[in-house]
Amino acid sequence: MPRLILTFKTMFDVLAADKLLREKFACRPTPTPPGLSTSICGMSLELLSPEDQDAVIETLKTGQLSPSGIHQID
Repeated sequence: MPRLILTFKTMFDVLAADKLLREKFACRPTPTPPGLSTSICGMSLELLSPEDQDAVIETLKTGQLSPSGIHQID
């Protein structure tokens, strides 16, 4: 099953996104997989239901949060 990983620049952003999203969406903080980027922090947010991607991004925008990247890992 493919994994959908949202990366952020800081750990603060990861934790803020997790707090904002966890009541509506299945997600969890996870270590950033190696090789994604050197300009992001070592933790990311994994969406456990990748089909929620569009709704998650809209929710993050309302909280003034924006991921540095959205990565699908097979």
